[in-house]
Amino acid sequence: MFKFIFALLFSLAVCVLPSLAQELPVYNHFYTTPYLYNPAEAAAYPFRNVSVNHRQQWRGVEGAPVVTTLTFESPFDYKKYGLGATLRNFNRGLLSTNDFLVTYSYYVDLTKSATLHFGLSGGLTANSIDFSQIQDLSDPAIANFLDNNIQPISNVGLKLETASGINFGASLPRLFKPQYANTQNFEAFEISPFDEFTIMAYYKKRIDYKFVTRYNGRFKTRVRMDDIYSPFQVYAIYQYSQLVGQRIELLSTLNFNELFWIGGSYRLNYGMSGIVGFNMKKLAFSYAYEPSSKLVNGIANGSHEIQLKFTIGDKLKKLVERPKLKTLERTEEKAPRFSSQDVQLGGEEGQVQQKKYYVVVKEFRDFNAADRLVKKLKKDEDITADIFYNQKNGVYYVYIYETFSKRDANKDKKAAEELLNFKDIKVIVVDVN
Repeated sequence: MFKFIFALLFSLAVCVLPSLAQELPVYNHFYTTPYLYNPAEAAAYPFRNVSVNHRQQWRGVEGAPVVTTLTFESPFDYKKYGLGATLRNFNRGLLSTNDFLVTYSYYVDLTKSATLHFGLSGGLTANSIDFSQIQDLSDPAIANFLDNNIQPISNVGLKLETASGINFGASLPRLFKPQYANTQNFEAFEISPFDEFTIMAYYKKRIDYKFVTRYNGRFKTRVRMDDIYSPFQVYAIYQYSQLVGQRIELLSTLNFNELFWIGGSYRLNYGMSGIVGFNMKKLAFSYAYEPSSKLVNGIANGSHEIQLKFTIGDKLKKLVERPKLKTLERTEEKAPRFSSQDVQLGGEEGQVQQKKYYVVVKEFRDFNAADRLVKKLKKDEDITADIFYNQKNGVYYVYIYETFSKRDANKDKKAAEELLNFKDIKVIVVDVN
């Protein structure tokens, strides 16, 4: 028992303390994946993506920190919430930590030009020790450590995003105080949220679209790029840990024609780093290099970090882009059902009679079936619909909107096709006196 405790304390002293700011992982690629530092950034951009980040610090030093992180972010069409997940292995010599976190993010509109994002993560963490240097592996304390090593982990964050491109974020990376030796699983519930915190401010302005030049052999074309960001971006980050103090870093990047980018950063009391990255359709690759700091000068070959980011599917639509669906006005009395003998399917504009346009979601041969759909639309979607009957073909039409404007009818048809789960939505035309 005594030998195990001594080995555990020794490993922490050897591995954790020389790493200083490595009580939590350090990343160079927080500019492409700010979710690494702040759960409020999960799914903040309108694309599902998976990123893989690998960082090897102080290459050449045995036991130097190595962290591999897999993240997934998923926004949703017309929703204010998003989901994220993080799987991370953080190895620093004899001590290795595995984390798994699931994140829920949500935003509210403060003004027309500012939104407030909130993120909360919860999951599990497990620590392991390299016991190869311990002779007596039969010590019961060792087995107890290995059997009781799964503990809760959680973090929380906020972000203010503005249309000007200036953003502010703050996060608490650990809501529970970490414990490396436990007598049972899920006992490390000591809440200590302010032992570490992160504050980040950055300029990253959204651009609705711009045209860029692309080459295909000898031919040059102009391609429209949607939902991109300003070429020049600047980041400032402040991190505090009760164990190791503060860390301050400035970073900037410059993007060239949405094909590649370069950048650099300066970390106070550590030094400079260089960044380069490339876009290849739905894949982005980036690399960062940090020369050896004064902490390990002469014994290490610098730090390397690479990241691959995969975009999944097409751009998802923001809530502000949601089309507005017009429906029938609600009335206290039930709107009268009517029939028409002169129904056209997308008929041409005429001069003899006035034409009325109806957005029809479904057709029935049976009135009761049509009536059930009207009631279902009201109950499930809060949409007021009605029915009319065409005596010529014996069809009951369920419609959600009527207008004398062909343009308005076609616009509402497109909105209905996007928002409602119906096939073959159509505009029909009725001649009225």
